[in-house]
Amino acid sequence: MISINDNMSCSGCSACKNACPANAIVMKEDKEGFLYPFVDENKCIDCSLCDRVCPYHNKIETSPDLDMCFACYNNNENERSISSSGGIFVLLAKKVLSENGVVFGAVFDEQFTVIHSYAEKYDELLPLIGSKYMQSRIGDSFKMVKSFLDDKRQVLFAGTACQIAGLKGYLRKEYSNLICVDFICLGVPSPKVWKDYLNTFFEGEKIKTINFKNKNLGWHTFSLEIKTDKQHFCKNGRETYFFNGYFRQLYSRPSCSKCIFKEGDRVSDITISDCWGYSHIAPELDDNKGLSSVECHSQKGLAIFNNIKDSLVWKEARLDDVKKYNSNYCVSAPLGSRRAPFWKDYDIISKEKLFKKYCSPKKESRIKKFFVIGQKRLRKLRE
Repeated sequence: MISINDNMSCSGCSACKNACPANAIVMKEDKEGFLYPFVDENKCIDCSLCDRVCPYHNKIETSPDLDMCFACYNNNENERSISSSGGIFVLLAKKVLSENGVVFGAVFDEQFTVIHSYAEKYDELLPLIGSKYMQSRIGDSFKMVKSFLDDKRQVLFAGTACQIAGLKGYLRKEYSNLICVDFICLGVPSPKVWKDYLNTFFEGEKIKTINFKNKNLGWHTFSLEIKTDKQHFCKNGRETYFFNGYFRQLYSRPSCSKCIFKEGDRVSDITISDCWGYSHIAPELDDNKGLSSVECHSQKGLAIFNNIKDSLVWKEARLDDVKKYNSNYCVSAPLGSRRAPFWKDYDIISKEKLFKKYCSPKKESRIKKFFVIGQKRLRKLRE
């Protein structure tokens, strides 16, 4: 019977819940809004399957065939513009759908929290595109993945490294028709904090759309965009309370600070991310509209990447450079120094005061922002 005594040793992947044959496990929120498994002992049949599928209790063995890296972007301008970086995921997804496959990824629900869902048609794909900066709820997705795989359909599953490890643990065998795509992750923020952020600063408004990485200011300076029935909010992410608190590690999941899935080889077939370090890795490809780095860890991953190459502008890159300029590939971000007082104050002071107290942009960052904007304007005047 699975029992979580240390929240640093659970990513909330829900493999145990999906695997339980007696439906004895439910995922419950803790005080920070993160899900952890709880076992109904009256239903439990002591089969220990929950322990066997847990990627913390049983390390997922990996033997990557290769590590080939690319810097690239989608040559369809519309698809790249609605994507978080270079628009690679949408091409991978379209390729799988074209072969009667199924694509799993993170989507907003009606309350604009994030869950995992799937698409079987092109017109179902749009909600899966773009980064969702909070932990998604897996629900019964692993069961559905297995059902599609057993029906001999190709499945592309996109998620965090810990979710991929959870899926692999749940399946307990390799499937040739499964392609797993993860991304370089700073950590997953609390859904509870996100919900309270929306309720505090958009109270009484009907939210229509949310885009965590709007590119109106360019890809280098992403914006948080929220459209409601009363306003169109679009602001540099680093100038918003939500992203400032996230970057300060005030409300990421505790296990993210010591992520075991960043150690050694990745368990995915492909890792995609922003190509930070673009000025060193691929300066000739950067137009401030979005550039991705793609790391292929398996022949399956390389095969599907080769199948979309005609739709890309690309060049080969080095994994060492990806790690150098995006250290989150293999290094976990530690818990923030003010994380404990943030949560101590969480239910004591108003949420507006809380966010302003802990998540306000630093003055020096604002000065730096104006300096950078000024430099860009000067360069344009000189051109």
